[in-house]
Amino acid sequence: MEGGNEKFKPQRKILIATDGSEASEKAADFGIETLRFEGAKVYAVYVIDTGSYGSVPIDEKKFKKIEQLEEIGHKATSYVEEKAKAAEMEVESIVLKGNPAEEIVDFAEEQRVDMIVVGSLGKSGIERFMLGTVSEKVVRRAKIPVLVVRKQKEEKLHKQILIAADCSKATEKAVDFGIEIAKLNGAKVYAVHVIDPIFNDLMEEAWAANAYEQFKKIGREAISYVEEKAKAVGVKVESSVLEGNPAEEIVDFAEEQKVDMIVVGSLGKSGYEQFSIGSVSAKVLRNAKVPVLVVHDIYEFVELFRRCQKGEEVLAPAMSEKEQ
Repeated sequence: MEGGNEKFKPQRKILIATDGSEASEKAADFGIETLRFEGAKVYAVYVIDTGSYGSVPIDEKKFKKIEQLEEIGHKATSYVEEKAKAAEMEVESIVLKGNPAEEIVDFAEEQRVDMIVVGSLGKSGIERFMLGTVSEKVVRRAKIPVLVVRKQKEEKLHKQILIAADCSKATEKAVDFGIEIAKLNGAKVYAVHVIDPIFNDLMEEAWAANAYEQFKKIGREAISYVEEKAKAVGVKVESSVLEGNPAEEIVDFAEEQKVDMIVVGSLGKSGYEQFSIGSVSAKVLRNAKVPVLVVHDIYEFVELFRRCQKGEEVLAPAMSEKEQ
């Protein structure tokens, strides 16, 4: 990039949602350590869940409870603030009121945030990514990448990232983010494509062999795309084409290779269809023991549109010939 255009480089904005729990603190630690982009700004966000009050007038007892929650919120965001400042990142703390998932996503859109970081705890207090938890709702609603971090048993990072690859547009965006993060951290990338053998049960035997070869070809093309992107920026990459249940194979491979993060594209048409309950990305999120970054396939359009509106230089990857 020419030096004269450097001033147009958009500032990276990262929203770290916290509820003051140990899990959210671990999410903040991982997010700040992994996403230390030059000149990045962190928003530390705590949301007081006022949904239980509904439209009922708030009496003195409830008012005091909200005051207590505000204190908890300031303490929770202070933790993130201290960590961000220690990493020499610009940071702003915000305490909001309302439905947690809605407030987090709305704030992210209003501030034009590039990525949301959340822990995997919900109201149940169970350390899992579950249907109905705040983190699950954020992933469903957000139009931008969401990094879901669970409390890890192992504190030491191995500097290895798994990128789940197929030939979808969602994966292309996931690859771009995964490689950018890998480069930032000096990490190795594992490009993994999984062939789902379910077609064997749906086709006659004569068709199965040909179909299998076609799926292998698709897999090779998918991981080749990752390899090219990684090598272009000097990131070490290793590829694998596996066979089996996609979500299970991705999670098992991540555990065997001791990766620090899994990056997946959220497949589908739009909105809620991108992250359906039975999708590969949802299953990976529910079962992975490491942080998972979900990248939606509508991210590029939203990002390009907003940056063009501001007259900023567009830094998104150029479209491939097939997209033009």
